[in-house]
Amino acid sequence: MMSISSSPAQLAADPGNLFLPHAIPVGPTPMGIVVSPDGGTAYVADSGGDAVSVISTATDTLTATAPVGSGPWEVAVAPDGRHVYVTRPAAGAVAVVETATHTVTATIGGFSDPRGLAVSPDGSRLYVANSGAGTVGVVSTATNTLTATVTVGNTPDTVVFRPDGAVWYVSNTGSGTVSVVGTVGNAVTATIGGFSAPRGLAVSPDGSRLYVANSGANTVGVLNTVTNTVVGAVQVPAGPPACLALSPDQTLLYAVVPTPGSVTVINPSTATVTGTLVGFDSPQRITTSRDGVRLYITDGGTDTVRVLRRPAAITPNQGSRGGGEVVTITGQGFTGTRAVYFDLRPADEFTVVDDNHLTVVTPSATLSSVPVRVVSASGTAVVGHYYYRRLPVIEQISVATGPQSGGTVITFTGRRFHGVTGVWFGKTMRTPTVLSDTQMTVVTPPAAAAGKVPVYTVNPGGVSNSLSFTYIANLTISSVSPVSGPAAGSRPVNINGVGLSAVTGVTFGGVSGVFKVTSDIKVQAITPAHAPGPVAVVVRTADNRTATAPTPYTYI
Repeated sequence: MMSISSSPAQLAADPGNLFLPHAIPVGPTPMGIVVSPDGGTAYVADSGGDAVSVISTATDTLTATAPVGSGPWEVAVAPDGRHVYVTRPAAGAVAVVETATHTVTATIGGFSDPRGLAVSPDGSRLYVANSGAGTVGVVSTATNTLTATVTVGNTPDTVVFRPDGAVWYVSNTGSGTVSVVGTVGNAVTATIGGFSAPRGLAVSPDGSRLYVANSGANTVGVLNTVTNTVVGAVQVPAGPPACLALSPDQTLLYAVVPTPGSVTVINPSTATVTGTLVGFDSPQRITTSRDGVRLYITDGGTDTVRVLRRPAAITPNQGSRGGGEVVTITGQGFTGTRAVYFDLRPADEFTVVDDNHLTVVTPSATLSSVPVRVVSASGTAVVGHYYYRRLPVIEQISVATGPQSGGTVITFTGRRFHGVTGVWFGKTMRTPTVLSDTQMTVVTPPAAAAGKVPVYTVNPGGVSNSLSFTYIANLTISSVSPVSGPAAGSRPVNINGVGLSAVTGVTFGGVSGVFKVTSDIKVQAITPAHAPGPVAVVVRTADNRTATAPTPYTYI
């Protein structure tokens, strides 16, 4: 049977929808959760008790408990699956659990209110957020000893690694920052500010994006990991996000909101909220099965782990009203699909890739937001919403001419500039600065030749109308004739070159002369009086461009 997706409406917690028929009882107030590398086991820190609950993901049952001491908080698993590490904030310690026997083989002390933790991708180091000391402790997993501490910000909370292991990140809740730390040498290479009580972190599988649960501002921040800059933010309407997780295929980002108790589903490719999963009682942490088909959420208020089917995802989930976009729908039960509808309009083309994936060519539409329905022999399911974007409109440009060399700053006025990533001057694209939905600025690129070019832009809805921009030939003097004359002046001189139609001033040795622009390649000037000797002949435009003759004019 096809699963129902997360649409903009809330999805209630009922067995016929996303929730499976049962929740898994664990210990009191479950907090951290992690799935083993082979996907067969989930480990849960029962923060209100003294143990880690061990769950079989094949049967969704509790199979064992591992006593670790009071107040376990977060859990991390070694890449080889042989050990699980558990922070105990009140004890200032980390317990090391052998997964084969579910017994504690070591307890590492010396921490101050340890919270989040992460194992390096090669398994050699464990990194522990020392929230009470503003540091991250580095532990050798070979000897289970603390080997270094790294000073970060106030109240560090969550530690995550970039997939290549070269960099790790820590959210500093008290400082409103994220620290970027190089693994070699453990030196802080950047501190990214502008957050409000950041907590959970998630790194995209390709390492290009870092997502930050900005709990004090009810947003999820999006960081470019190459430039270490914030490139976007997604508003979380349900409340302050505490924990994040990405689906393995990167098509969905989950944000846990403990109060009032929900999970916000985000499409990271478009940075838009696609749904809200409700029906929890103080959810705390979320993780996915290795294939991404199931979600595991610790529900602190019910002392259970809730197991959900993965919501469907439409990627991309927005495009032009003219249709013709190829989108991928990820979900379950797509074998035997007979039709795909965007509101009431059927898609003319779709392909069943496998039971979990469809590729579909969007039809045209007149509405901005439409439900997407998949029809099979077993029934019909709404798998999400698709957003038809209207085209951008350019109403005015502040400057309509500029030099062939480029560099002119233009302000565009119009509509629907949100989502614009490029402005074209003929066939050359430049990235604009979008100031608002009605205004943006851009710097003109150089042009191969002088003359008019069309100027247009594109947003996810399609291509805008076009206005024109005229490139003026680069201002150049090729020759002056004659090249000498009397010191008393009054000698007519022809100044030859290109781009001369924009000339607004002519000087001989710094003294202005009377002139007339006759064409783009010629200016006629009358020399002013000047002391004997060679002088520079210079022309100037209203925008302060200048050109100097290759040989001087000589007063005799």
